[in-house]
Amino acid sequence: MLPIATREGSGLLGMVSRSMSSKPERRTRVTLRCLREDLEVEVPPVEINLGGLDHPLIGEARRLAPAAPRGQRRILSIERPLVYRLRHGRWPGATWLEAKAGRFWLCAGAQLEEGSGEDAYEIFAALHRTGRLLPDDDDRHRDELERNARIIDDAADSIPSILTDAFNLPDHDATTRFGGLVDARLHVTAPGEEVWVAIATQATDGRFVEERLRDVLFGLVLDAAEAELWEPRADWPSGELAWFEVARLGLREPPS
Repeated sequence: MLPIATREGSGLLGMVSRSMSSKPERRTRVTLRCLREDLEVEVPPVEINLGGLDHPLIGEARRLAPAAPRGQRRILSIERPLVYRLRHGRWPGATWLEAKAGRFWLCAGAQLEEGSGEDAYEIFAALHRTGRLLPDDDDRHRDELERNARIIDDAADSIPSILTDAFNLPDHDATTRFGGLVDARLHVTAPGEEVWVAIATQATDGRFVEERLRDVLFGLVLDAAEAELWEPRADWPSGELAWFEVARLGLREPPS
């Protein structure tokens, strides 16, 4: 059921205030180098979550992620940062917890013959010495692209419903959360010529909602509302615009 806020967007303010103090959700990630070279898996489109791929070593990383690194042994030949062992059958692996971002990384893996498991950890240490073990900028960029794709796909699916609610209850705020991450509110003024959209600049995982992503979300809403013109606004029809929001006003043809 879509929540409706009737007093100056208090529903959205409450949602964002709570999200800013919460820790990011722990997520399993696999580095692009590990995926291509160690697991020999082709990199899928950005709509696919790499941490959710069907591979035994990635699956084991997902299983351990919520409590990691509890129960894992360190790879002692890597002094800093703390890198831990992972094993599934004949698949040894190396993991690293990026705690502040809530990302549990599968950094390396190998499929070895019986009794040769210790050799794998020396290989992983060698990768670390050459700067090829830990995630790099490409890995973080891939994570960002996946995140944005999830938000956009969810927004495209949910916008018709929230618009219907906003048109059915004009002069009230309708709040939503795109992809479980980006808070937004809509306001339609009677008799339906103005469609206001406000989007939070910080997501519930604490990360900044970049301008390009906000532009896409604004476009999805205003296109679905059949707005012919739009303009940025620093105010809000039912009260003040919150400090963490940016807003646009879309103008529609008067209803016949």
